[in-house]
Amino acid sequence: MLMSTYTDKYGPDGVVLIAFLAGVMITILALLQLAPLVEFISYPVTTGFMSAGVITIVLGQLVAMVGIKGSTVNAIKAIETFIIGINQFNTWDLVMGLVCVVILLGIWHLGEITEKAINRTKEPTGWQLFLRYFSMARNAIVLIASIVFVVIMITTTGQSPVGTPGEPNSQSKASVIHKKFTEQIEEGFPPIRPPTFQLQIGDETLSFAQTLSELSAPLFVVPLILLLEFVSVAKSFAGGKTIDTTQELLALGLTNILGSFVQSIPVSASFVRSAVNVASGVKTPISNLYTGGIMLAVLGVLAQYLSYIPTSTLAAVIITSLLPLFKIPQVTMACFRSSKRDLIPMYATFFVGLFVNLTFAILFGVLVDLVFILYPTARPKLIIKSCKFPDIGEALLVVPDKNLSYSNIEFMKQRIIKSAGLTKLDVIVVDGSFVHVLDTTSIKALKETVGFFQSSQKKILFMSWRNHVRDQFVKFDNNHSDLFIPSVSFTDKYDVHLEDQNSLQDIY
Repeated sequence: MLMSTYTDKYGPDGVVLIAFLAGVMITILALLQLAPLVEFISYPVTTGFMSAGVITIVLGQLVAMVGIKGSTVNAIKAIETFIIGINQFNTWDLVMGLVCVVILLGIWHLGEITEKAINRTKEPTGWQLFLRYFSMARNAIVLIASIVFVVIMITTTGQSPVGTPGEPNSQSKASVIHKKFTEQIEEGFPPIRPPTFQLQIGDETLSFAQTLSELSAPLFVVPLILLLEFVSVAKSFAGGKTIDTTQELLALGLTNILGSFVQSIPVSASFVRSAVNVASGVKTPISNLYTGGIMLAVLGVLAQYLSYIPTSTLAAVIITSLLPLFKIPQVTMACFRSSKRDLIPMYATFFVGLFVNLTFAILFGVLVDLVFILYPTARPKLIIKSCKFPDIGEALLVVPDKNLSYSNIEFMKQRIIKSAGLTKLDVIVVDGSFVHVLDTTSIKALKETVGFFQSSQKKILFMSWRNHVRDQFVKFDNNHSDLFIPSVSFTDKYDVHLEDQNSLQDIY
C-alpha cells in the first residue's frame, strides 16, 4: 500500500533504489544507537495501528473473497471498490471463502480444546499430538484441499468456478490461468546486481544528485514507516518480552540493503505473515530458513502452479489469522479502568488508519501521544500557600512539582506574580526540592522575576535548591547568590501529594 504510489511514478528501478537508500538510513540509525527514537510508540498507539491494519486488510480480503478486484488501501476505498465492482460478484468465490473460514475456525477451536486437555494431563496422548499438529497445519491443509478442488473442476469441466491469482474473473480456462500468471511473474531467480542509482523519468535520465532530490519525500517517509511498523509488529508479537530495538533496526536495514541487490521492494514486518506464523505454531527464527527455501523453490520451479490457488481461500487464511489481533475492545476496557487518557491516541490512530491510510496513522498517533506527554511539562502543578518561616516571618510559599524549562517557565512566572499580587505578603519563597536542572530560558525568566519583585518592593528567595542548580542560576550573570537559603522548618507544613493544586485557596 505504501509503495504503490512510488511504483507508478518511478517504476521498478526507482522502488529498488528506495529500498537500498532506506536500508542505508536505517542501518546508520542502528549503528549510531539511535534506536530509542522509535520507542515513542506507546501500547495504545500500537493497538490502534494494529487494529486499523486488521480491519483494512480484512475488508480488502472480503472484497477479494467475492471475486472483486480493486484498490482497498482503506475502509472507504474498500467499500467503494465493492460497490463499483459489484458486477464482478461471484457466488462460488463467496461460498469457497466462507467454507474455508468455517473450516479454519473449526480446526483452530479444536486445537484450543486439545491444548487445554494437554495442559491438564501434562502427558499428551498420540491422538492429542496428532490434533495439535493438525491444528497448526490448518492453513496448508485448506490451501492444498482448495488446489485439489480447482484441479478436479478444471479436469472434469474444463474451467474453474472460482477466481485465482492468475485470472481475476471466474469461469477461467486452465490454459488461460497459466498464461495470465506466467505473464505476470517470471519463473527463475532475479539477477543479482546493484540498484540503478539514476532514475529514468520519461525520456529524462536524472543524475544521482537529482535522483536524491527527487526521492527526498519517500526517503523521509519510507524509512520512518518501515521502522515504526517493524517495531509495532515486534511489540505486538513479543508477548511482553524485551525487544533489542538496535538489533531489530540493524536486521531491517541490512535486509533492505541486501534485498535491493536482488530487485526487492522495501520490506518491513508484516501483520499477515506474522499472524500466519503464530497461528502455525512457529517459535524460533529458524522458520525463516524453511520459508526462504520454499520461496526459492517456488521461484525456481513452482511459480506456474500457484495459479491454481483460489483467491477466496487465500483471503480466508489471512482473515482468520488476523482476527485475533483486533484488540480494540480489550484494550479499551483496560484503558477505561486504568488510564482513560490513553483512549484518545489509540482511537486517533485507529480512525486515521481506517479511513485515511496506515502510513499516516501511526505518525498521527505518536504526535497525539506526545501532546499528552508534553502538556504536563508545559503546565506544572504548583502548590501556593502562606507559611510562617523562622527569621523570615510570614511568606508566600511556591512549590513547582517538576523541572523548570523553556516550556513552562513563563506559566510559572505569571502564576507567581499573580499570586503575589493577591496577598499583602512581601516575601515569596520558591521551594526547588523537585527542580533538578535549569535551562537558559528558565534562568533568564527567574532573573526577570527577581527584578520585578525588587521593583515592587518585594523579595523573592529560593529555598532547598540543589547546589548544581544554584550554581547554574548564579553563574548566568554572577549575581543573586544571596537569594538562596537552606531548607528550614516552618509552620503549616504541606504535603505535595495531598495538596496538588493550582489555586490560592490556602492563601489567607
